[in-house]
Amino acid sequence: MSFGPARRHGVFGKDPRAGSPLAASIPAAAENVPPGPVTPDPFDPARFAANSTTPGGIGITKEMVTCPVRKPGKQEFVRVHPDADRQLQAHILELKEEQEVYLVVPEVAAGLPGETRTVNLRLAVSRQGAVFLWPVPIPRLDGRDTAWGRSARAAAITAETKWVRIVANMPQGAYDVHTASGAPGTPVWPDRSMRDILAVAFGESFTIRDLGHPVVKRLLGQA
Repeated sequence: MSFGPARRHGVFGKDPRAGSPLAASIPAAAENVPPGPVTPDPFDPARFAANSTTPGGIGITKEMVTCPVRKPGKQEFVRVHPDADRQLQAHILELKEEQEVYLVVPEVAAGLPGETRTVNLRLAVSRQGAVFLWPVPIPRLDGRDTAWGRSARAAAITAETKWVRIVANMPQGAYDVHTASGAPGTPVWPDRSMRDILAVAFGESFTIRDLGHPVVKRLLGQA
């Protein structure tokens, strides 16, 4: 005699594991498949976006190998370091034809009347990052001064906090001082002492320490 399909462990037609703790612990087949690796987009713009910060995070340091001694160009916006330890009142000797500037010790400058001038060497930098020493004129010991010197000093003081451009105004006999509008950025200064800056700017080749220097002999008619 047949009694139909056999019933096993409960209700006919249902999976005997349904509703059991064992069934709940068995995940579906799809859940057992691990996700495949995500292939990065080879042309993801973020991969090629330039870093807006200054390079240097990989141990690269820009060495200071030159430091011209000059005044700012007429089309050049510059800043001047405001600290007292980044400036020096000193004597310089300029050979105009050779476009050479020498740093002269005071005792030699005293022996070369009219050949040297006293300036305030101010550490400056252009918006393009060019570092240089600006020989800003100072009044002579007898108090004599010029409009060129006064306007240059005023420009240097303004450049301690603002980007400045100076342009010679020949009819006025002085510099016109222009400041940059907006926010053109913060100057980046070399992490060097004034001693190191002088060594780079002049070196022994352009430093006069005694009256036996070839340039001094030439000026005195001894060579």
